[in-house]
Formats: sequence, structure tokens, C-alpha cells
Amino acid sequence: MKKLNITACGLILAAAMTITSCQDIVTYDEGYDDGMASHGAPSITAIYNAEDTEMNSPLTGGAFEDMIKLTGENLSYVKKITLNDVEVPLNEVYATAEAAYFPIPRVVPTEVNNKLYYETELGNTSVDFTVSVPEVNIIGLYNEYALPGSSVRVCGDYFDLYGFGSENASSTITMNGVELEVDSLTEQYMSIVIPQNATDNSTIVFTWESSNGMKSVSVPYRNNANILWNLDTPDAYGFWAGTELITDGADENAPEPLNGSYFRINGSYGAWSWNNLLCGGCDFPAEAAANPSDYWFKFEVNSASGNPFYDSGSAGYLIQLNGGQYAWNPSATGSFNTYGNWCTVRLELSDVATNGINSGWNNLFWIMQPNSDWNVDHSFANIRIEKK
Repeated sequence: MKKLNITACGLILAAAMTITSCQDIVTYDEGYDDGMASHGAPSITAIYNAEDTEMNSPLTGGAFEDMIKLTGENLSYVKKITLNDVEVPLNEVYATAEAAYFPIPRVVPTEVNNKLYYETELGNTSVDFTVSVPEVNIIGLYNEYALPGSSVRVCGDYFDLYGFGSENASSTITMNGVELEVDSLTEQYMSIVIPQNATDNSTIVFTWESSNGMKSVSVPYRNNANILWNLDTPDAYGFWAGTELITDGADENAPEPLNGSYFRINGSYGAWSWNNLLCGGCDFPAEAAANPSDYWFKFEVNSASGNPFYDSGSAGYLIQLNGGQYAWNPSATGSFNTYGNWCTVRLELSDVATNGINSGWNNLFWIMQPNSDWNVDHSFANIRIEKK
């Protein structure tokens, strides 16, 4: 019996020690708030650009793909967000009880209501918020003299938003009434295929349905109505310099011709040297002379891959028309290189004609004065004017 009493006392003592140990445990997450707890319907107090970390400038609207931040209460556990009834993918949303981050979808709405709708497990709310919906922007073809059967880039933006290149889309691209193939389409790029039987002086028409109804834009293809220099017949222009630069493209590494002969500058030129390239004259129609602001001054240019155009300031390639002077500097805001491809350049004729234009004959000189030592391989073709 004495042995049993000792054992019982030991068990009682062990139990007492266990109780004491449990009472000493500290609960560290007691009262912890993970920022996710919501207690009612959501409310939105302000909207900011996500990069506005100080939240100094609340927004009333935004643009496609802007990352925005909502502040308010009870914003966690999102079920649905829409802008103009366009849903925001929930996997692109990060939300706590007091803030929510997400990008504005790059989707054209069916109907614009300028509302942001926010729904959680505990309710919903909506606020006024205007999303600017961009229209298709069409500048023209990267190379207006692209050869028949070739693929050519369309310069512009937002083609994908309006269904270009999609099956059963209302957006169309036609040349002389025949629909053209879109062979490449991304958010920032679209190219089309020129038909094998395409003819000069054709028109390409882009048609699409916008929120304001059907719209269309026409762009020219190989417009040769007002070519100032046909370099296959150089004797007609009184050239007193530069005829040795005219080529039919048979020279080594020369670009493929687009429309007969062109002129190519290939060599090394010293800083501030004065180089008369092609210098002669040409006829201007009376209408263009009287209304130059209604016309483009256009040409195609090609730079070899290793010879980009240089930031030439007020020097470089100088177009002298009727005694005036225009400095063409395509690299003023960033290096310009066509990488061995032909590219159409569009200049305001009124900018080029700094000394006005005569109806009929005008002197037209193409000069190069590099502002540093230049190694060049640049070609120019199809110098022309064109009605806007």
C-alpha cells in the first residue's frame, strides 16, 4: 500500500506541472490584423495612379493599361470589377481591406457609361470614372512604294482593339475594293500583304466600327502623279551636280529599286564638309505653289544597317528649294535606321519651302553637310509632292 501511495502522489505532481506549463504559453498573434478583414459593403474614397505613392493627385479618369490604386474600406475579397462594363481579370487584382490595385483593361467597351463597379463578398459600389477610349490611328504605309506581292507594315496604333485581322470582324482593309490579308498583328504592329497584281496610284481603305459609328481612312499606294525627279531621265532636270550618284540598284550591296533609278550616297565625309549631292530643278503645279500647306513633300529613304542617320542638328541633309533651306534631321529625337529597308518620309511641304514656291520651275538642291565625321550608306528615291 505504501508503494501505491507514492505512485499516486507522483501522478498528481506531474499533472500539476503540466497545468502550470500550459498556463505559461504566450499567444503572439492575439489581436493581429492582416489587413484583409472587411466588415460590410465596399466603399471607395479616391482613385490614384499606382505610381503616385504619396497619393497627391486623385484621378477622375485614366487610359488603357494604366495601373490604378483604389483607397477606401471593405475592399478585400473581390468578386468583380468592371470599367464601362468591361471586366478586370481577377488574377490581375491585388486588394486588401483599404486598398486595391489593378490595370485598366485594354478592351474597347460595347457601351461607355464612365462607371467603375466594385463588388465583394459583402456588397458592391460604383463611382464615376472616365476611361479614354483611343480611336484607330493610321499614319500610312511604312513604305508606300512596297513592291506588289510583298508584306508591308502599317504605321499607326490600336489596330488590334478594333478587330483588324480577326475572323468575322467588321473591320476591313481593301485595295480598289479587294480585301487585303493581314499577315501580322500585335498590340503595336500590323502588316498587310500587297496583292501581286497591285497597280500604281491605288488606294488602300481601312474601315472600322468605333463607339461613334463606322469610320474609314484612305492611304495612297505608289502615287506617282507628282514625282519631281524621274531619275531614269536625268537630263530633264538640269542637274549640275550629283548625277554620278544615280543608280539602278546594280551596284554592290545597293538596295533593290522600287520604281526605277534612285540616288545613293556611300562613303566617308568629313565634319562640316559641304557636299553637293543631287542639284538641279523641277516643275511645281500652280495649286501646290499657291497652297503648300495642302501638300506633303515625300520620298523613300534607305539606310544600310550599319549606317543609321545621325543627329545632325541644323546641318546634315539640307533640302534647298527655290533658295530656301530645310535641314532634315530624322534622328533629332532618337537614332533613325531603316536597316536596309525602304521607308517613306512625310514632310510638310510648307516646312520644306522656307522661301516659298514658284508656279512652274524651281531650283531643288540636295546637300549634305555633316556636323561630325560621317560614314554613310544612304539612298533616296521618288522625290515627290502629294495632296493631303
